[in-house]
Amino acid sequence: MADTLREMVLRSRRFGDRIALRAGSSERTYADLVDRASRLARHFVRSGLGPGDRVAVMVEDGLRSLEPHLAAALAGLVAVPVNARFRTAELDHILTDCGATALVHSAGVRATVAGSDVVPRLALVLGTGPADALDTCPEYEALVSHGASGPPEVTVAASDGAMIGYTSGTTGHPKGAVMTHAAGMAAVRANVVAFRVVPYGACAFSGSVSFTALLWALVHPHLYLGCSIDMLQPDLTVERWFDRMHEHGSTFTFVPTPYLDDFAVEATRRPEAVARLVGACHSASPATARQREAMAAALGGVSLESYGMTETLAAVTVTTSLDLGPDSQAEDPHLTIGRPLPPADVYAVDASGRRVAAGEVGELVVESPSLFSGYWGRPEATATALRGGRLHTGDLGHVDGRGFVYVDGREADLIISGGMNVYPAEIERVLHAHPDIEESAVIGVPHLRWGESICAVVVPRVGSGLTPEEVVRHATQQLASYKKPTRVELVTSLPRNANLKVQKSVLRSRLT
Repeated sequence: MADTLREMVLRSRRFGDRIALRAGSSERTYADLVDRASRLARHFVRSGLGPGDRVAVMVEDGLRSLEPHLAAALAGLVAVPVNARFRTAELDHILTDCGATALVHSAGVRATVAGSDVVPRLALVLGTGPADALDTCPEYEALVSHGASGPPEVTVAASDGAMIGYTSGTTGHPKGAVMTHAAGMAAVRANVVAFRVVPYGACAFSGSVSFTALLWALVHPHLYLGCSIDMLQPDLTVERWFDRMHEHGSTFTFVPTPYLDDFAVEATRRPEAVARLVGACHSASPATARQREAMAAALGGVSLESYGMTETLAAVTVTTSLDLGPDSQAEDPHLTIGRPLPPADVYAVDASGRRVAAGEVGELVVESPSLFSGYWGRPEATATALRGGRLHTGDLGHVDGRGFVYVDGREADLIISGGMNVYPAEIERVLHAHPDIEESAVIGVPHLRWGESICAVVVPRVGSGLTPEEVVRHATQQLASYKKPTRVELVTSLPRNANLKVQKSVLRSRLT
């Protein structure tokens, strides 16, 4: 039996009447989910789509949002997730770049689709109806609810492409990372361990299926073990989140950075809602040490950190329940992203590709069976990222003497001021310790004498009265003089992309 997502989906039907998905007041059993996906897969094949064809999936979160992804796997197609927040130009870039043959979309993105010059040239365009499970599209429901429920007879090999996941594109047009079925299934098994997925458990899914990595990090691992997934988007509030965790006895959830503060407060206030949690993983942009301390205080060892990306799909480092307490072996338990999760390995290298000593900063590289196979149609970018079987992440980091990994920033974000290397993450950690600073981003700006100088873009806490002078004073007390900001910009928010990552490229363009 091939080690493919197709086989995983078919095997999951044995969970029968167990609830696979919840969305609002509606539910979908495993048997119903797989049967509907199988009928949709048959429709793909009847429409002339063949193995290896790319089908773009641009759907809002809801009870029907997983069906196109699973159907693509069952039909031997390559799924290409498209963020439902994207505009027409972004959609057109992905459709054109991957050579998509088909598009499946929900009703809420109809205007985006209608404005496309590329969509009319596709072989198949299919609407799934509104995101709300109670508001259906009769044509779509007729396709997935009636007729033979068996999947189409196609052959899918482990080496075949399963998905093209487009990177978040913080510095330019997104690139399509190609993932094989073998790599994807390696990611599923690794993520089961990393995120402490409990067989037959319950996932409070606060994310979106628009995010490529979350499908393989959280959705597929929970389906793999017969869990129920509660789709909390698009109406996510902290109060509703905790209500649903309490009601369904959630064993896992993940917490995007913008929700960390409120989640920690609510977890302290409502311990009964998190009593069954085995794992609560933070994701998106890096959390501050203060935020991680608050999560650990509220949840103890349930709180976890990991490291991964579109190009790995799997978490390749992770903290365990033993890493946050007083007996932690990490040099800084609230800054580490954990140790490498076998069989993956993560370490820092110098410019020549040699491992550096413990504590020394270098580029983080990854060895893992879950690595992507390359960027679609971009051999030069692939050769830069994949060298000697290792993924060069572009992240700067170091490994302490006990093997714990730390991220010190992006290689592209490194500031060289007067010949000295300055790592923005180090300065940001110091700034985030100030009680009046909500969040910050540090960038390099041109300087006639020093080449670059340090600019801190700071979001003050509401009502704090924080001044630029106080920011500089705070930094000067804890950092070498060449690391202190020479320019401070106070703003109400930081620009983020659709994956909630801070866009430093946007800040640089605004401030230089």
